[in-house]
Amino acid sequence: MKVYAITDIGRARALNEDSYYLPREGERFCAVADGMGGHNAGEVASAMAVQAFSEYMREVEHITTQALYAAVERANDEVYRAALENEGMSGMGTTFSALAEQGEDVLLAHVGDSRVYLVRQGAMLQLTTDHTLVEEMIRKGLLTPREARVHPQRNIITRALGTDLRVEIDLVQLSARPGDVFFLCSDGMTNYVEEREILRTAVGEGDWQDKLKRLVSVALANGGADNITALFAVIGEEADR
Repeated sequence: MKVYAITDIGRARALNEDSYYLPREGERFCAVADGMGGHNAGEVASAMAVQAFSEYMREVEHITTQALYAAVERANDEVYRAALENEGMSGMGTTFSALAEQGEDVLLAHVGDSRVYLVRQGAMLQLTTDHTLVEEMIRKGLLTPREARVHPQRNIITRALGTDLRVEIDLVQLSARPGDVFFLCSDGMTNYVEEREILRTAVGEGDWQDKLKRLVSVALANGGADNITALFAVIGEEADR
């Protein structure tokens, strides 16, 4: 697996509160986090979560869904404790979506609305469910997906890392194939770039880093009023040694 990443502050924010993790040599995991909170707290929350998660994962001998879950729990503990102990960080939290490769399987852990997609054989499938108010309204039949994209409460998330002592973490495990591409991104990407554009770019010509740059350019052209972060994890492609 080789992972490519990009982040951009966007057109409206004073700080980039997104964070991501790229695997070091020999590692087979990555993550995206989108922080929230007053002052600089969102930036702190996402960076702290990524650091705690990666430190835990580096100590794991065999990657399993239980290990991945525990790593995200550790990240939740770190952010939650820091928010309790520092008045200026009170209420901070972050979305968190992580991917790990174990043999022929890919494992996902997810909290919030930073999404993970699978691109396979010219099609794209969203693997995570947004933990948002509008997603709950869609499931209840109160909104259509198109209406949700412009709903005034579309940015309200119902589950985040670090806002509570306990966190409910969604886990996904699936068999991967050589050539599969996983796309992890913050909502600064999906709020401004249509899924069909993401798919068209992913399966189109060019190297992966250029494709990420093109997607960020589309997000900025469409408003870009949020931080934008995205990763491509390419199965069967090995990192440079």
